[in-house]
Amino acid sequence: MSESKQPAAHTPAKDSDKWHGLKEHLDCVAQKARFYADKFGAGELGYYAGLWHDLGKYNPEFQRYLELCHIASKVGKKAPHPKIPHAVQGARLAWEKLQPLAPIIYGHHGGLPENSHMKSEIVKLQEEPAFDESYQEVLRQAPEGLCQLQTEINLRQLMSGFGIDLRQLRSGVEKDTYRYEFFTRILFSCLIDADHLDTEAHFSPEKAALRGANITIAQLWDLLQKTQNEVIDNAETTPVNQIRADVYRACVDAALLSPGVFRLAVPTGGGKTLSGLAFSLRHAIDHHLDRVIVAVPYTSIIDQTVGVYRDIFGQEAVLEHHSASKEPDDEDARQEMAQARLATQNWDAPLIVTTTVQLFESLFANRPSRCRKLHNIVGSVIILDEVQTLPLLLLKPILSVLQELVDRYRVTIVLCTATQPALEGQSRYLEGFAPGSVQDIIPPQQAREYFVSLSRVTYLIPEDPWNWERLAQDIQQQDQALVILNTRKDALAVLDRLGGAEHVFHLSTLLCGKHRQEVLQKIHDRLNPKNPQPCILVSTQVVEAGVDLDFPVVYRAIAPLDRIVQAAGRCNREGKRENKGRVVIFDPAEGSTPKGMYETAISITKDLLKSPDLDLDSPEIFEEYFHKLYENVNTDKCDIQGLRKKLNYPEVSKKFKFIQDDTTPVVIQHDDRVRGLLRLIERRGLLSGDWRSLQPYLVNLRNYEFSRTEDLRREIAPGLWVWQDGNYDHLVRGIMMGGKAIIFDPADLIV
Repeated sequence: MSESKQPAAHTPAKDSDKWHGLKEHLDCVAQKARFYADKFGAGELGYYAGLWHDLGKYNPEFQRYLELCHIASKVGKKAPHPKIPHAVQGARLAWEKLQPLAPIIYGHHGGLPENSHMKSEIVKLQEEPAFDESYQEVLRQAPEGLCQLQTEINLRQLMSGFGIDLRQLRSGVEKDTYRYEFFTRILFSCLIDADHLDTEAHFSPEKAALRGANITIAQLWDLLQKTQNEVIDNAETTPVNQIRADVYRACVDAALLSPGVFRLAVPTGGGKTLSGLAFSLRHAIDHHLDRVIVAVPYTSIIDQTVGVYRDIFGQEAVLEHHSASKEPDDEDARQEMAQARLATQNWDAPLIVTTTVQLFESLFANRPSRCRKLHNIVGSVIILDEVQTLPLLLLKPILSVLQELVDRYRVTIVLCTATQPALEGQSRYLEGFAPGSVQDIIPPQQAREYFVSLSRVTYLIPEDPWNWERLAQDIQQQDQALVILNTRKDALAVLDRLGGAEHVFHLSTLLCGKHRQEVLQKIHDRLNPKNPQPCILVSTQVVEAGVDLDFPVVYRAIAPLDRIVQAAGRCNREGKRENKGRVVIFDPAEGSTPKGMYETAISITKDLLKSPDLDLDSPEIFEEYFHKLYENVNTDKCDIQGLRKKLNYPEVSKKFKFIQDDTTPVVIQHDDRVRGLLRLIERRGLLSGDWRSLQPYLVNLRNYEFSRTEDLRREIAPGLWVWQDGNYDHLVRGIMMGGKAIIFDPADLIV
């Protein structure tokens, strides 16, 4: 093996003869994991997780396996199979000495296991003579003292610090089980990141040297404060700008408040993107927190938000992590990752912009690559932008984990939107944040005045339903108008009625992200008040929340109440028009209404709209609306909490999906850049870093759509499907099939 014949953790790196010593690896991972876990008071558990995670590599058979791997690599052959398992030995030791570490060590390659399955496997192996003999040999080969607790750990006392009573846990008490389940996942994250970083330092020291942020929270705050003060001092004196300045100052002042859950209720156009960030950066400094994580619902808003932040802080200061990007679990693929992906693996950066999908699906994940970042959420501020878009069918487990982050892991949550959902208080329909615990950054009375002051639209509700011809006739009388429909099918039907004029545009997820960006830029150019041009945009809900558009007229098909008001935020956004904007809420006589929860929300909205006292400019209307919605929706439809109680990590990860319909991405050949990359991939194969470059060109097809389009796509690498160029309309409609839109479901809701 090596000159010293010492057991090794890994073979030498490419073009090197230096083996990675096993004792050195275990010591380093133990120290790193202790450092990460110390942030939430579990440093000693982190230490032993690191110390024992690769204990099985002391097995002489594993050492021979490494020798064969090294020999194979020198002659250009693949590693021998089968691999020699090495995690179960450490898991058995942990089961005997520190049980909370057993699933962490057992799953540090394959993922956190189902607890009952892991128990039965360990018990079965304990009773198997061959394994027991191998296990005893591992203990003999390990350095003296490695398998012993070097310090006394009062596990009962330690766990009680996390609100976990071990006796209650064994009895299956819900709150203790949920806390234990989440604690295990966070501790798992500490081990995974420590293990990966030390392995990377051995195989790719040049990559390891690139890690670490080049800017601090304090520097980000100084840059933002300087920029915002200049903007406020030089801004034109308008009611909108005055409110933006007031909101910004209120956010800075509120940052001194104690950590917890905050509500930032600001009317659309009130400047919440930068004001919310100002609160978070200042709050992080004052309370010694490590980072700010901004989670937004759609990638279209990520592009916009990241652009705003990078204009202030610079390109490298903002870590952008899209939910559509993929990270492999095997070490060989990880070594090929591009430099730009390094920080997305573990979120080791002071300012992160991601999607709510990426954030929450990671918080409920069991796979190493998805869980790796979780320990860096400890001691952070999380801004949940457009928080009303959180999926109602998963709301109960989401709030449970958010409350745990606040209570035990030094996290501050900022609920940010103009249409605040009712997330505080306990009822038989929803267990929200503790009653009275949510702090308002803007006092409710002041917020109410801002909403009234920024009332920039008039709502019109026709008495009779409109068919597409009636809608098209009204639209064609406008120079500039936005039309938002509930389904892609309806949007394309309206496009057909409007004809093919060059000033008519379309946005939906039938277009790849790069195409949508180009369309948005054309729309912004046409809406420029210095050179206004005709512009009609027919869209699904992709423009509804957070996208910076300013039309004089908005048509919104009847929809859930929060979506209607969000749509109105795209109308007369800056308040500079001579007359108020016009928002037409029409009931389509054609098309279809998506079923299930969406249909329920529309029914509640229709009832509320009948009230003569309804004020759509008042933020209070949403409390009644959301309470009614919660009464009619199962906020844990997939029984995530039940699975968490059983400590069934694989099933929790499988069932916790923001978009319940499974999808498969296809690559759109939209420009020469992606065509060149696809040719390169066909020659040299797919590297994991390629997904980052391909992400703007993906369209996600539901699996029933994907299964019916076999002739319209080809697989150029395992799992990488390319769409035929002739079946994509690069001007208006996006992805097509035989010259027609690829839509099979008449109630094709875009989430």
